[in-house]
Amino acid sequence: MTHKDPDGTEPRHVVVPPAQNAGKLDYTYIIGGILLWGLIGWGLDFLLHTAWIVFAAIPVGAVCGYYLARHYQRHGRPDNGKQQ
Repeated sequence: MTHKDPDGTEPRHVVVPPAQNAGKLDYTYIIGGILLWGLIGWGLDFLLHTAWIVFAAIPVGAVCGYYLARHYQRHGRPDNGKQQ
């Protein structure tokens, strides 16, 4: 059973990163996208016996991570206006 806040919107154990760490979080999204799409490309290279998909997937991961970071920056994070 999770304990709810007095307003009843979020459980108390949920940790949301504060908005002042937005720059570090942007780099995390970009690096995460590179790693994820790099692994996907590597796996496809292994399955299809090619050697170029990983090099195409890494920039795709960087662009996806950048897009996701900008999306959260533009539309805000769930902790905007709330104190922790």
